[in-house]
Formats: sequence, structure tokens, C-alpha cells
Amino acid sequence: MRIKGQADIEVFVADSGYICVKQNDSVDGDRVIEFAPAYGAKVVEAITQLREFAQARFEKAELVEE
Repeated sequence: MRIKGQADIEVFVADSGYICVKQNDSVDGDRVIEFAPAYGAKVVEAITQLREFAQARFEKAELVEE
């Protein structure tokens, strides 16, 4: 599955059953993060908690650049 708006990021399930997030970097090549399905809910919760913090930081950085 590709993430809309992020053609370089792919989420998939490996043959081993691990949930994988792969990002293709033109300089470093593929970077893959794998985690066991049992940790899926914890990863989702952590990303959800970080999302608002990251968005606020992103918007603050945009204001500084202007």
C-alpha cells in the first residue's frame, strides 16, 4: 500500500508476518522498518500522539522561513 501524497513510502506485510514501512531515498536507497503485529497498536498510538506535535513544529518552521 502506498501512502497518498508520499510515493516514496510503502507499507506492507513481509512473508515473515512483520508489518513493514519502506521509504526509498535517492541517496541512501531503501530504508525499512519492521515490527511485529503485536506492536501495531502501540505504533499507531505513538504516531497519533506525535502527529499534533509534529504538525505544530512544522507550522512554526514555515513561519520562521517566511
